[in-house]
Amino acid sequence: MRSIVIWGAGRIGRGFVADIFSQARDFRLVFVDIDAELVRNLNAAGGYTIARAARDGISKKRLEGNFEAVHTGDEKRLKALFEEEALLLDIAVHEPKLTEVADMLAPLITHRAQSGLPMDVLMNVNAHRPDLKFCALMRERLTGEALSFFDAKVGVSGIFAMCISPLSPGWLVKEDPLAPWNNGWETQSISRPALKCAPPEAPRLLLVNDIEREETRKLYTLNMAHAFLSYLGLRKGLNTAFQAVKDEELSNALSQALGESSMGLTARYGFTQEEMALWREKIVFLLENPYIEDDLRRLGADSRRKLAPGDRLTGPARLAESAGTSPRSLARAIRAGFEYENDDPGTRAVREYFLQYGLTAALEKFCGLKEGEELFDLVMRA
Repeated sequence: MRSIVIWGAGRIGRGFVADIFSQARDFRLVFVDIDAELVRNLNAAGGYTIARAARDGISKKRLEGNFEAVHTGDEKRLKALFEEEALLLDIAVHEPKLTEVADMLAPLITHRAQSGLPMDVLMNVNAHRPDLKFCALMRERLTGEALSFFDAKVGVSGIFAMCISPLSPGWLVKEDPLAPWNNGWETQSISRPALKCAPPEAPRLLLVNDIEREETRKLYTLNMAHAFLSYLGLRKGLNTAFQAVKDEELSNALSQALGESSMGLTARYGFTQEEMALWREKIVFLLENPYIEDDLRRLGADSRRKLAPGDRLTGPARLAESAGTSPRSLARAIRAGFEYENDDPGTRAVREYFLQYGLTAALEKFCGLKEGEELFDLVMRA
């Protein structure tokens, strides 16, 4: 039986990824996490509830057995896992943790290089092209034969999925403290060309030939919408994405922003206008889920990353510009992003720099925008 090592047993790893692969043929699940208490609890429970809250109702299932949880400090067990044939690794962590994960994985990949056995890595990381970032991090940490092995025998794929997984509601935590809560998104897409081992088979796992196309559309629409609603909704004293999308003014502004992004995606990736119209309806459908009370402050966290040149606000705005569209609504959200307050390091860096040096300097530093550019001017006037 083939192992899938899910690195990160948080809400996405233990909820969405585990749900997908629990239906895969001949796979057993291995959670790896830095939280020793979570590891102990998973092993002691031997099972947990996965709650899926789609717009039309709530369903629950039990994931029982066929999994183990391993602490990141268990070097012996991790080395044994990295000796298994056709190993599949799914990294399910927040993007700021990726460097730390790369530090832990480098010696394990070096260990695997001794066998020469290929392996595949799926990047369940909510960021722009996490596969490229992970490869860059590993190439900084590997040398000699280990680096040659990584380049030749390790397949790294981004993923496409629109699973939203906020904190579980109190009533669910009382039923099962380990239960993750998500919006019931059905499928996960991975890149067929990136794989070095036999493609995994599961009813809800899709193999595609251009994962970047799907990843970018998701980032520039769903993730853009989350940041958009966060930064502009907090201005209005709103608390959740559901409240924000039901606000008439914000809903209209978001519709404009989705239209701007769609024009850029159509020009760059060849989506038809009809495809993008249906896609925008799907995004709004996901956001109008009354069961997913996604906190706006959480959705805006790490504004340094979310305002970055290729990420969910500046990225689609640039793409819209290149397609001849003036991204006025996206510019409003970029401007509001500099007002966002949180105590995470990325947001603190943005706020401190903005307050010390002003918007002109902050736009260049964090968004890559310079005076004289159209998008710069739109943001300054927003």
